[in-house]
Amino acid sequence: MMIDIQHYIPQEPLNRFIKHIVYVKGNSPNIYIKELPEGSVNLVIELNEYTTNILFEDSSLRNKKEIKHGWISGTQKQVILYENNPDSTIISIRFTVGGFYQLTGIPIPFIDQKEINAETVLGNSFKDLYQQLLNTKLILDKFLLLETYFSNYTISKNKENDIVHFIEKNLEQNISWLVHKSGYSQKHIIQILKKHTGFSPKYLQRIYRFNQVTKAIQIQKEKIDWFSLVEKYGYHDQAHLIKDFSHFSGSKPTDYHKSQILLEENSLVPDMILQPQDIQLFT
Repeated sequence: MMIDIQHYIPQEPLNRFIKHIVYVKGNSPNIYIKELPEGSVNLVIELNEYTTNILFEDSSLRNKKEIKHGWISGTQKQVILYENNPDSTIISIRFTVGGFYQLTGIPIPFIDQKEINAETVLGNSFKDLYQQLLNTKLILDKFLLLETYFSNYTISKNKENDIVHFIEKNLEQNISWLVHKSGYSQKHIIQILKKHTGFSPKYLQRIYRFNQVTKAIQIQKEKIDWFSLVEKYGYHDQAHLIKDFSHFSGSKPTDYHKSQILLEENSLVPDMILQPQDIQLFT
């Protein structure tokens, strides 16, 4: 299996709004690819013009969408499942928490769904960008083109943006502490977060905790101490960890662990899982 995965982190100040850009190309024998929730918006661009990608709306694998060129995952509350396409070459732009709204000014409720056509959201500018990406050969030049595209948006400084960035950096703290440090009421903080992210503080913290667990599993690899994870991240017990992890990923923590061991590529793109065929797809 040969997979080419390359990362790019935008320069200041764009890296406050875009976490990373990832290029993925290669033929994998895996049937499915999972996109995990990170509490933020993801823009995926298909670089093979005539390739159609298949997205499943739920774990039944019955309701599916056919998507091409570019699409946006809005307020991604749970895992998104893609049918692996060997002809696919993608660039994925993962925004920071609240970054998409702060950068583009596009209301999050407008993209509150698992997939929406990028041109519908970004307009003709995305159509022009897509053609430029197709005409650009070097991967680094594609990254720079995307950086230039998003840098053209007017980045405004305001108190709300600062609050969202502050909360993102301190999601491990309890809500009352975050509210106190913000200087606003809890009701106002909830309103700000929903406008910028589509999530309540509580749900955002659950996603953050889930992602902390996935990172811990990636680091520990062969020697997972599940009871220490339960204690460290504030779960009631192991059953609580399994239930919450399954809610966000569609798999048990042990199955996620197996996917990390069986496929080295899974450690290269933290918010994606290549689904080995011999691992249970959904719990």
